[in-house]
Amino acid sequence: MQRELLEKVKKLVEKVRTVYLASSNKEGAPHIAASDGMAFFDGDRVIFKAWFCLRTVQNLQENPKLSLAVLDSKTQEGYQLLGEVERIEKGAILNGYVPEKEKEWGGYPQAEHQLFIRIRKISHLTSGAHSDEFI
Repeated sequence: MQRELLEKVKKLVEKVRTVYLASSNKEGAPHIAASDGMAFFDGDRVIFKAWFCLRTVQNLQENPKLSLAVLDSKTQEGYQLLGEVERIEKGAILNGYVPEKEKEWGGYPQAEHQLFIRIRKISHLTSGAHSDEFI
C-alpha cells in the first residue's frame, strides 16, 4: 500500500477526527459505529478505539471484514478503507464492570474496545459523484 496515500488518510483523520466503521454480522445485517480518530502503525494497520455498542463487537467477532470512512464535509475530501480486524482487545473498563448485566442494560458498553485492523484497500469517498475504483 502506498505510503503517501496512507499519509493523506492520516492527515484527514487528524483534521476531521470522526471516523465511521461499518460492520455486518454473518447474515449480512449492517451496523455503523463512530470513533474520535484512529491511530496508524506498522504501515497498513490502524487501531480504532471506542466504547462500541455490543452489536459492533459481536459483528466483528462473527465477520472481521469492515469498512472505515472519513470525510471532510466542507472540502469533500474523503476515503473509504476496506480491511479486517486482526484482534479485539478490551481497554478501559467501567468501575463496577458486570458483564452479565450488559443485556439488561440495553447493550450499553461497559468496556472500551481496541480494534487492531489491517487495511487492504482504499478508495476515494465524497457525497458527490465518485468512482469506487481502489487507489
